[in-house]
Amino acid sequence: MTLEALIFGGMGSLAECAEIDRRAWNAAFRMHDVPWEWSWDVYAELMRPGGDRQLAARYAAHLGQVIEAEALDVTHQRLFAAMIVDEVPLRPGVARVLTWAARGGVKLALASRAEEAPVGAVLKATARARAGISFDVAVLRPDVERMAPDPEAMQLAVSRLGVGNGRSVVVADTLVAAQAARAADLPVLAFPGRMAQIDGDGFEGLPVADVLSPEAVMRAWRGTLDTAAE
Repeated sequence: MTLEALIFGGMGSLAECAEIDRRAWNAAFRMHDVPWEWSWDVYAELMRPGGDRQLAARYAAHLGQVIEAEALDVTHQRLFAAMIVDEVPLRPGVARVLTWAARGGVKLALASRAEEAPVGAVLKATARARAGISFDVAVLRPDVERMAPDPEAMQLAVSRLGVGNGRSVVVADTLVAAQAARAADLPVLAFPGRMAQIDGDGFEGLPVADVLSPEAVMRAWRGTLDTAAE
């Protein structure tokens, strides 16, 4: 059996852009005269559970307030895309793994809880670092009914990739992405980013890489095969 596909479980598995996202939300609040200012801790806690489409709506519900959540979300996405105008570095080892996958015929997918505009901005900002290597499949927020940790996005990515059963592996930067992959019965390589700091030991039991590498990807994939064979 050979590895046929590599699925990146979110924008944060490619580049650290959560702080830009937080700033975009706060700028959107100011533009809409909403008296909120999310600290890093508040933003990270809101991102941690996953499962819904709208951070602002969930926060408003928590406060018992009524806001125009959809309008805020649209403004936030536009501001995020505008903020990422310069090159954004890929996380350690990502460029090497992308090159390795492209040369070896391993398909690439991105599964993200974000909309097309933010994802497009990140891909544009990392284009030079990716040396022209693109993704074969992208599963984004509009493509699914249920968000991670539900496995729908991961399952759809595998379906669109058209790969055989057991021939793909997920790189997950957050516990939510890892949970979605495991719920889809996919092997996972934990690649914790800044957002994963609040998850503590949540990745326990998973192979973990501080620097992404082909060797780590293959170990994560083969480890699942070995376990299934036992």
